[in-house]
Amino acid sequence: MHWIGRSIVLLAMLVIVAAIFWPDAWRTDRTSLPNSPTAEREAEIPAFPGISSEMPSTSEDDNPHVSEMQNPLTRSLDGMLASHGEVFKDSEGGLRDQLEDADRRLTGIKSDIRSAMRNANRQVRVPGQNSPLIMMVVLEGVTKDDLGFYSQPGKTPLLESLAEHGTVFESCYAGPSVDIARFMLMTGSGHSKGKARNNYIADMMWNSGYRALLIDGTNWMTSYERRQYDEDVQAEIDPKTGLPTKLIFNDAEAKIVANQNETAEDDISATDLLVGQSRELLMHRPSNRPVYVEFHFAVTASDPKTRASQIAEIDQAIGRLFHAVHTVRSGRSMVMIVAGLPAEDQLKGASVLSESNLQVPLMIYRSHKSSVAKISEPCGLLDVLPTLADLIISSRVPRHNGISLQPWMDGKPTSSRRFRWSNPSDEDQFAIRQGPWKAIFGPSEQLFFLPDDPRETNNVAAQHPQVLEGLSDSGPNRTKMNF
Repeated sequence: MHWIGRSIVLLAMLVIVAAIFWPDAWRTDRTSLPNSPTAEREAEIPAFPGISSEMPSTSEDDNPHVSEMQNPLTRSLDGMLASHGEVFKDSEGGLRDQLEDADRRLTGIKSDIRSAMRNANRQVRVPGQNSPLIMMVVLEGVTKDDLGFYSQPGKTPLLESLAEHGTVFESCYAGPSVDIARFMLMTGSGHSKGKARNNYIADMMWNSGYRALLIDGTNWMTSYERRQYDEDVQAEIDPKTGLPTKLIFNDAEAKIVANQNETAEDDISATDLLVGQSRELLMHRPSNRPVYVEFHFAVTASDPKTRASQIAEIDQAIGRLFHAVHTVRSGRSMVMIVAGLPAEDQLKGASVLSESNLQVPLMIYRSHKSSVAKISEPCGLLDVLPTLADLIISSRVPRHNGISLQPWMDGKPTSSRRFRWSNPSDEDQFAIRQGPWKAIFGPSEQLFFLPDDPRETNNVAAQHPQVLEGLSDSGPNRTKMNF
């Protein structure tokens, strides 16, 4: 009887191979076509234990066999094995194991085919050898005062060494809320209530032929916003200890056992964990495509000593990550963007429109072209996307209302813009910045000359009424940061 079982398995494997490679045009049953509505429903509805995706049977059996196979063909063969158990009783277990393996392989092949088709339709241009490697570091909860190239040197020595050869933007603006700041960075646009937050930066980099990596220690992105990355690494943090409890890589999870024992010497921080994983991806998973790696760091401590320690650790981590990207660049140039985001609890109170709340760090380094400069003209996080588009010479640029900062980096600044922000909790209060002047309108009118008064302590509205009138909520060259 063993030869009957072996014959059945051989026949099943032949049918599976035919199902994979037999052209769809030869099939007469339209419901078996991959693009047919029926096939789509079969692919989208998984088989759950105890629930059959088939129509109710007219059999008199009170306990019909329910197959857990994912494909119609293997489900049918599984049903045949179940209904002829007496014939295959000596080899049923082995046959079912082989059938389950075939089902997994067939499901994997289908998934690979769908993924390849999506990728072929999406990625329209592969950049040449001159396309730079891009490293973008997003620092959440880090202010300009925390970074040595804005304030006292020595706080962040590795970042300071890069800033010495790059461009530092001294008046980069986010927005009066954390959500607005994130929206501006990812979309290159101002903020509008109710507008969907798409990750246009990652989408642009992918469509421009880049291998997009996300190394995330903040976890504020949704799964929808993460979908454009080829590889997605994030850490799940214990809010009490601040240590990672899980490492999540492309939806696969691994527990960090060292952080769950009682030995503090074994603990590993989220920064070290994520940098180690990013170095592994960069140095041991080579790719012919240029790399875009986006690293999210968060500083959550309020205690000055702990905060300084976290920032120093991040500075060292950026250095290790920079070295890893430099190692795999294969003759390509490198671009590094350091952009800040406000902390969740930073933007509160009546001073929400103050410079200390609105401004964030921004520095751009290019390995192939020295662009040492400090730019005082106002810019915003919405300018990061068009700047990246210029740096990689992308032809797949999404709609935005920012401008490229590359002319400033090349020593060719463009005309001054006018920025406007409104208070999220009081729309009658708004601020306008143009050139060296900033005005705040609301219950009272305030005017500040920022080069001499960056902390906004001296209201000069009475001395310069014509300037205050000129900064009213009308006029050309106005960029709404939130609307």
